[in-house]
Amino acid sequence: MVVIAPPVIQMNGQEDRLSPGSRIRGANNLLVLSGSVIGQNLLVNYVRDPMGLVHEVWVLSPEEAALKLPTQR
Repeated sequence: MVVIAPPVIQMNGQEDRLSPGSRIRGANNLLVLSGSVIGQNLLVNYVRDPMGLVHEVWVLSPEEAALKLPTQR
């Protein structure tokens, strides 16, 4: 995920949007403001809201990023 100009983000090279009230949690599980990570390429897990907007985001630690988890369909 790359934050372009909140709420506009890129996911896998595709433009996307954060939902109103979205939350980004850093690798230390503390809240991160979207404006503080503009332009950074972050490896994340995320959940979309019912409208399809990105609502919950977790920045992965190096240990979490190394795990291979099944994708949800």
